[in-house]
Amino acid sequence: MKTKWLKIILPAVVCLAFLTGCGREAPSEIQVGEALEISNGLASGALEVTVKSAERITDVSELPPQELFFENYDHHVLSDGTMKEGSSFILLKLEVKSLDAAAKPDRYNDPYVFRADDLLTLIDLTEKQGKNYYYIPVDYFSLYGQESEHSHAFRLSPGETVEFDVGYFVGKKKDGSERDLSRLRACTTSGNANSDFVDLKLGEDRDD
Repeated sequence: MKTKWLKIILPAVVCLAFLTGCGREAPSEIQVGEALEISNGLASGALEVTVKSAERITDVSELPPQELFFENYDHHVLSDGTMKEGSSFILLKLEVKSLDAAAKPDRYNDPYVFRADDLLTLIDLTEKQGKNYYYIPVDYFSLYGQESEHSHAFRLSPGETVEFDVGYFVGKKKDGSERDLSRLRACTTSGNANSDFVDLKLGEDRDD
């Protein structure tokens, strides 16, 4: 079955938690293709992360097997690989560069091993708990299991660059209403009030 790659448009996701670092009233937004730096949780340096593209996929059957998804596959995907009603799969292509980054020594034996699911989550600008946004975690990593330290990990020496995909299952809002994907943003998981948002431009070419 041919995968349908569409520019992200529709709504979707049951938010799983909230991220205190995404709670400020006037966040700084950058665009797809612009780099942001992530230094929280590192012993030194920073990781420069660029969202190269953002797409909505309606058929995940041509992606690697279900085993490479973290946990929410059955909740959102039908047996033929298409999405259930009210669900979407959002795929971000990331470029990550190490700006002399080193992980904290108590994380892994190798200081140059980092976690893909520590970089970006998705948030909906219309859905909060108090001042904080609920967030949607990573549920797919294209290099899953390739690093022995952890299945969600990748290795990156100072000055090196790596590219990979991360994916998010997006369903209806917590109150059961449809989600407008144009209100989704990628958010750094830094855990502080200065987290940056990436405007993914989802929904601008809506064709349904």
